[in-house]
Amino acid sequence: MANKIMKSTLASVLAIMSVAASVPGTAIGNVISDTAITASANVVSGSFATEELPDGTLCITKFEGTGSVIDIPDKLDGKTVTKIGDKAFMGNEYVTEIYFSNYITSVGEFAFCNCTALKSVYCSNSVKSIGRGAFANCVSLTEILNLGGLETIEEGTFQKCTSLENIYFPSSVKSIGAGAFQECTNLKEVYFDGTTIGKKAFYNCENLSTIDMNDVVDIEDYAFFGCTSLNQINPYEVKTIGNSAFGSCTGLTKLNLVPFKNLTSIGNDAFANCKNLKEVSLSENLTTLGKRAFANCHALNEIEIFSDKLTTIPMGAFATTGITTIAIPEGVTSIDGAAFNSCKSLEYVKLPSTLKTIGAKAFDNTGVKNVTYNGVKGQWNKIEIGEGNDVLESAEKLFITEAAYPNVSREIIYDSVKLSWTAVNGAEKYGIIEKIDGEWVMLGSCSGALEITVGDLQPGWHDFAVIAMIDGEWIWDEEDENSSYSTAYAYISKPTTYPEIKSIDYNEPTHQIRFTWEKVKDADRYGIAVYLAGKWRVQVQNITGTVYTTPKNLTPGKTYKVAIAARVNGKWDVANAIKNAVNVTVK
Repeated sequence: MANKIMKSTLASVLAIMSVAASVPGTAIGNVISDTAITASANVVSGSFATEELPDGTLCITKFEGTGSVIDIPDKLDGKTVTKIGDKAFMGNEYVTEIYFSNYITSVGEFAFCNCTALKSVYCSNSVKSIGRGAFANCVSLTEILNLGGLETIEEGTFQKCTSLENIYFPSSVKSIGAGAFQECTNLKEVYFDGTTIGKKAFYNCENLSTIDMNDVVDIEDYAFFGCTSLNQINPYEVKTIGNSAFGSCTGLTKLNLVPFKNLTSIGNDAFANCKNLKEVSLSENLTTLGKRAFANCHALNEIEIFSDKLTTIPMGAFATTGITTIAIPEGVTSIDGAAFNSCKSLEYVKLPSTLKTIGAKAFDNTGVKNVTYNGVKGQWNKIEIGEGNDVLESAEKLFITEAAYPNVSREIIYDSVKLSWTAVNGAEKYGIIEKIDGEWVMLGSCSGALEITVGDLQPGWHDFAVIAMIDGEWIWDEEDENSSYSTAYAYISKPTTYPEIKSIDYNEPTHQIRFTWEKVKDADRYGIAVYLAGKWRVQVQNITGTVYTTPKNLTPGKTYKVAIAARVNGKWDVANAIKNAVNVTVK
């Protein structure tokens, strides 16, 4: 084809501008805005206008032909073509297929935007970047193949490609930009190995039913809003779910977020208006739940909250749902206004001892009949309850004092027991009680500490517990034989003044014996005696530890009778040592 030189005319510039005016915006406002292009005089080869890039290669700046199948040439005028420029094909009504050469490395912004007849795009592995809005509003596009080494799908790249049904991303793609597939209403399947899904990336993709996104970490605002065919989500590595991310996803019926171990934040309205959602389980590491997160999920009748890191049930979080019971976990300090407003089937509520405030109308227009409070009445009376929660006052209440009982563990040290316990919310001090002759007896109290040692105990079994004082009152039912106290049993042995041997070890090559014994209380010395020729003969009596090794080269096969004695308060207990002597044979 003969080459010819021509200059850009005012008419051609106006034509580009008039087409650019129809570039679609995203639902987040006009994120994809018009971008002016400044170019020097164009070189036209056949139907392509080009400009030279700083590296000496060419960029196609305009296609002016009417062909339907376009092969991007390797070279023009002897120079390699490496880029398709901004708006180069924008608004072309004839192109149906595009084939990239192996030299194309980038596609500019809005390059094929509004190419309404374009059905197929064949990229190459050399393409590293595709600009924002590059294929936006290509309403006939059904396939785009070989996306090569892309790392990012930019903002609005395939927005309103209403014929696109599926897309497979190479593993190199780590993020999908804002509005990238917004309103791709026939998109059904997406397979993605990256980490980030941008704002409104799949907004109103009403036929999207399958999205494989196991490695996704961040799902941004409105990412899947209005995806009414989506029936399950599987981003097990996700940390954050943004505002309205799955709002109005009416295909969701069950949401089990427990396997999502990294999930810490769910945004405002994240699952609002998922009207067929019936069951929800929230993950154990969740720290933030957004306002109205599950509002208007009318079919929702079961909620399980496993996180002990959540401190607030926010405004309207579960408003207008069908739940019948709710158990708020320990750690939650506030239930904000309207949190459960108009949950008309809600009859049973379990509230934590950590709760400090209940906002206005949090339980208004509900059927609450029973309230179980994980604390004592004095704590309940201190909760600040806002207006419009009369149902809580009239409900039957059960106070569970077990929450005020510390969990106790013990360590026995001779005739003493070291007690340690867990803190109780609101405790002013702790009392140590022991069951003596079938009754609990107060031994003493302490404040500011979570351990104490009880000493000089008599031999035998001892049964201890720790109780808390809350609001000036000991949480202690002395007559309750089936009390839920966390008890610590300890058996104190009769004190001995002779060592009990723990182990005897032999070293055959050196013909030695090593003795190890239990420490004797208040002993400052230990001695070793051996029965030889009808008499006990002391071998050593200045041992300060609890291990003794005999000299080398004892006679193999010979049996010795050995006693270990202790000196307590300056006195050797020889008699008991001899009574507990052991026979050992040299190996």
